[in-house]
Amino acid sequence: METLEAAQCPVCSELIEVPNPWVGLEVECPECGEVLRVVEVHPLKFYYAFDPDDEPLPDE
Repeated sequence: METLEAAQCPVCSELIEVPNPWVGLEVECPECGEVLRVVEVHPLKFYYAFDPDDEPLPDE
């Protein structure tokens, strides 16, 4: 049986439901599209999956 846990997106505050979450799981916010990582399970908490400073710049 799936257990749904829910938490707010840190970017847009949309409520995101995740079945059987685990630390390190990456999910996409259905509202703003931000890719988030589960950093805590009880209570469920998301944070940015990628640090903007660590992302490579697009090829020009």
